[in-house]
Amino acid sequence: MKPNIKTSSPLVSIIIRAKNEERWIDHCLSAVATQTIKDYEIILVDNNSDDNSVKIAEKYTNKIVNIPEFLPGKAINEGIRASSGKYIAIISGHCIPKNNMWLEHLIEPLKNDQTSLLAGVYGRQEPLSSSSALDKRDLTVVFGLDERTQRKDSFFHNANSALKRDMWEKIPFDETTTNIEDRLWGAEVIKNGYHIFYTPHASVYHHHGINHGAKLERAEKVVKIIENLEGTATSLSRLIIDKLNIIAIVPIKGLPTTFEGKNLLVESLEYLKSCELISDIYVSTDNEETAKLAKDNGGLTPFIRPIELSAKNVSLPDVLKYTIDEIEKIRSVDLVVIIEENYPFRPKGLITKLINDIIEGGYDTVCASAIEQRSIWLDTKTQIHPIGDRKMKSRSIKSENIHINLFGLGAVTYVHNVRKKRILTNKVGLSPVPNYPYSLQIDNQDQI
Repeated sequence: MKPNIKTSSPLVSIIIRAKNEERWIDHCLSAVATQTIKDYEIILVDNNSDDNSVKIAEKYTNKIVNIPEFLPGKAINEGIRASSGKYIAIISGHCIPKNNMWLEHLIEPLKNDQTSLLAGVYGRQEPLSSSSALDKRDLTVVFGLDERTQRKDSFFHNANSALKRDMWEKIPFDETTTNIEDRLWGAEVIKNGYHIFYTPHASVYHHHGINHGAKLERAEKVVKIIENLEGTATSLSRLIIDKLNIIAIVPIKGLPTTFEGKNLLVESLEYLKSCELISDIYVSTDNEETAKLAKDNGGLTPFIRPIELSAKNVSLPDVLKYTIDEIEKIRSVDLVVIIEENYPFRPKGLITKLINDIIEGGYDTVCASAIEQRSIWLDTKTQIHPIGDRKMKSRSIKSENIHINLFGLGAVTYVHNVRKKRILTNKVGLSPVPNYPYSLQIDNQDQI
């Protein structure tokens, strides 16, 4: 088949985005070639395919645009810039028009628009028999059989869509986002008083669903963009934080640590007092002198911890459980902030962030952490091997982050976790801080 070359501006420019679409691109383009509308040009926007996608596409078009770095909105814009049609049809390289009326049905609403308020049209997407059950469900639920005009709903899917060139000139696609550039475009045109039309008659086969196989990472990114776009995300922290009983506990053994002439217990108390979300600060100590110092600096010490809880075999969860049991004899508690006094440096606002994170993220516990870029090796006594991919690799190619737990720098958990001594189980959230100086811990005595 000869390339589709036009000497004058065609009626329709068909923009096809592709990256390694060898499996599908011939099916897509051969279906395009059978359309009842013949006055079109094809522009392939290729993202450095290393298969035969471009070679196959060259049988149908000589307009190939290569983009080395793929951003979906930029890819469409570059394709349109290379085109000249009055109408722009957009189809993904792995979508196959269902019949020879696909293109006609897709642009017909634009041609018949008498109001000049129709910004774009998108068509139906149907699964293949080989599509996963999840993809079949998503496509079937989202793309129904009824036509509809959207004046408030900004949903728009450009894997199978069309728009007028003059509309694109007014409102091009966002070139910075990595996801749902079509939804962002839809929101922008709705905001400007235009509307969107869905037609089930312009249908394509799409082997995967709109959620790309329900990949969690992508879903999280998409949801975040949509929530920010529409303001639909309700901040749970704003609703309930003021209703929570939030206390802080500073566990300490013996006398406080000193660093460069500063008493770190006093410094820790001052730091906690700066967080308006904390109602009371309790110092869990086994030492009368430390208790007095704490009281003099805004800490509460309604009890002295039994000396047996200062033995070397006693864990921090043991100490915290005893402490919260005693505190709950006095008052009710919902959230517990825990810091250890031997951290001389703490980032401003860390505790407030941890409190917000545990509520918004639905975590059981949130604690500060430092990302370790160096290679970490585990000695099992029988062999030594690297943790994850932390071999002698450049930082730029390490795919995993190793987090160093900085529980003593700052942590927040629910009171029931403290009672059960199960603070770092189940769903734990991490709040990374720069490794230096915040990870610096001073131990000038044996401390819990």
